[in-house]
Amino acid sequence: MEHKRNNILLAGLFFLLLGLVSIARAQIPQWEKCGAFVEPASEELLDPEPRGPVNVEADRVESEKNGVSVFSGEVKFRRRGQWLDADEVLYDKPNDTVEAFGDVRYQDATMDVISDSAKVNLEADIGEAENARYFLRDYHARGEAGAVEREGSVKTELRDATFTTCDIGDNAWQLKADRVSLDHKEGVGWARGARLRLWDTTVFYVPFLRFPIDNRRKSGFLVPSGGSSSNSGIGISTPYYWNIAPNMDATITPRYLSDRGPMMEGEVRYLNPSNFGRIRGSFLPHDAKRDDYRGAFSYRHSGSPRPRWFTNLDLNLVSDDRYFEDFGNSLSIASTTVLNNSLDIGYQGNGWNALGRFQGFQTIDRSIPAFARPYQRLPQFLVDGFFPDRFLGLDVDFHGEVVRFDRDAAPPTGGVRLDFWPTVSLPFRTPGTFFTPSIGVRDTRYFLEDAPPGTDSTLSRTLPIVSMDTGAIFERSLTLWGSDLRQTLEPRAYYLYVPFEDQSAFPVFDSAPLDFYFSRLFQPNRFTGADRLNDANQLTLAVTTRLLQSDTGAELLRASIGQIQFFRDRRVTMPGAAKETDSSSLVIAEVAARLAREWSLRGELRFDPHKKQTDLGAAELHYRGDEGGLLNINYRFRRNFLEQLNVSGRYPIADNWSVVGRWYQSIADGRLLELLGGVEYDSCCWAIRLVGRSYITNIEGDRNNSVLVQLELKGLGNLGQNVERLLERSVLGYGQPF
Repeated sequence: MEHKRNNILLAGLFFLLLGLVSIARAQIPQWEKCGAFVEPASEELLDPEPRGPVNVEADRVESEKNGVSVFSGEVKFRRRGQWLDADEVLYDKPNDTVEAFGDVRYQDATMDVISDSAKVNLEADIGEAENARYFLRDYHARGEAGAVEREGSVKTELRDATFTTCDIGDNAWQLKADRVSLDHKEGVGWARGARLRLWDTTVFYVPFLRFPIDNRRKSGFLVPSGGSSSNSGIGISTPYYWNIAPNMDATITPRYLSDRGPMMEGEVRYLNPSNFGRIRGSFLPHDAKRDDYRGAFSYRHSGSPRPRWFTNLDLNLVSDDRYFEDFGNSLSIASTTVLNNSLDIGYQGNGWNALGRFQGFQTIDRSIPAFARPYQRLPQFLVDGFFPDRFLGLDVDFHGEVVRFDRDAAPPTGGVRLDFWPTVSLPFRTPGTFFTPSIGVRDTRYFLEDAPPGTDSTLSRTLPIVSMDTGAIFERSLTLWGSDLRQTLEPRAYYLYVPFEDQSAFPVFDSAPLDFYFSRLFQPNRFTGADRLNDANQLTLAVTTRLLQSDTGAELLRASIGQIQFFRDRRVTMPGAAKETDSSSLVIAEVAARLAREWSLRGELRFDPHKKQTDLGAAELHYRGDEGGLLNINYRFRRNFLEQLNVSGRYPIADNWSVVGRWYQSIADGRLLELLGGVEYDSCCWAIRLVGRSYITNIEGDRNNSVLVQLELKGLGNLGQNVERLLERSVLGYGQPF
């Protein structure tokens, strides 16, 4: 076992060196934490193409033969796109060349050079300097060189040079090389005889090093990553980035997992004027832990082949039901049970749209019985339209659907469903009130395949839907905490009538009860899909109040509460459910508030007045400080189902140092769903992140424990795993600018 571990470490060192030799597609970081190298330049200096006349200021001027002039004493050469300051300057006007001596400083659109002496051809924009310090303005890079040769805005050559993105006086990391070539046109740099130094200690030597100097993509090996987990052992990945074309690229990633074996992953992306897409795949020829092959494939494509037409393709396949548990990197991915596969072709008209869809599913969780798995839609056609302010001010709304369902399960195995739902409404509005009566008819018909003996294969339902929606907005001015505010009071009433029709013989292809939230108080159907249309004789009463800043209109507080009053029992239910006899619904309340500049709060409560108990409660408290502090507290409760607490945040403990963490607990069953904790140092030019993580991967409670490390040398690359991306997913607000 020790021999195997040593081989892995040697392989990791080799791949690390390989990645440093050719770094591609590096992301240029932001430099908010960095100081300024040079004073801001004028707009004239930032012109990328030097041109125009030369203006010279100096204490003394001497003219010599052959058109050579000598300027001395605080000499300032100015030309649009070029500046040159020196103690003494020889200006050869016929050849348009300048030789400068003593405290020389040259500036153009991309860089600054400070040196003992320099020679510049102003017309050709070619120059050289000795014993120089250079600064790349946009890239926040600097260094020193025994000699600098400049070929305009195209290339720069440096001998005996150093390179870093750290602030002046900070050499946390530094690249030293015998020779450095910067190709500004291609956006890439080369270093020969390169040594990577961390705090004045050489840690790597490579004879040839390639690195980016802008955001353009380039083919080459990306920096390798590695880590360890209890699920797959030690893992090493060495991605290769292939810049196929300006609109297409690919990433090929050989990956080795010590407990499972070699694995290959890949991604292809393309972006065309009328479409874009991404293809991803992974393949493990032989998983040593399962003694079988493993793999996954996905393809997503979106396009607009012609004006108003659009297409969407979403294909997803995995080899087995445990793939996401073993190779996913989050609790949500590991709990995936069904994969969608669909093709959409649509058209957007003026006020209406049409969609054709072919949709199937791969059920990953084999414990789901066949009769409970989703139906395939082969095919589905949808038409929706909204035409406001038509004859006599009427608004016309229309929904139509034709779909064929199919599933390998007990009867009914499938069939065709037609659903048509036109609605006409007449809105009346004033500046502070509204009243909208509406009437619609929903006609739904079924043509079932392989219906059980003694049952009808043709079913239908035609019902009217009548509603009236009315409300008002009242305002008043007030002063709180020394601020001028406006408060609104917005009562609303919504009446709905739908007669009863027995639908117990209808199949359930895609219908389910809607979750009960505030906006559901004003919807005409409490079921999704078309297989069930509720019977209703009910009145919704609700009220919302807001606090707004008078000068900006910013919302400081929004609170809403509402309830449905039922005038009869609800007899339309899902199969196996009893009719609903309560005289009123749950009371539902929502609140959103900005408590202070750093604090915000959101909450939801559903209270059952008949049983005198809370059915659902949720609260989210967010803090975001100016110094990088974050705190997120999320509590969720659903009676007889779940009770969870999710706490995450980042706390600065010293200059550039922070601790990060997440605690995700299921209070109902005392199970820790996810635990994450670590420390990070993030400065101007480098960062290091160390995180330990443990999360549940399946319903049986199996856990994956891992330790992740990332060293980021900003402007050069990352070593280790992408801990930053993990923290962005786990800690709300992480990675966003302050």
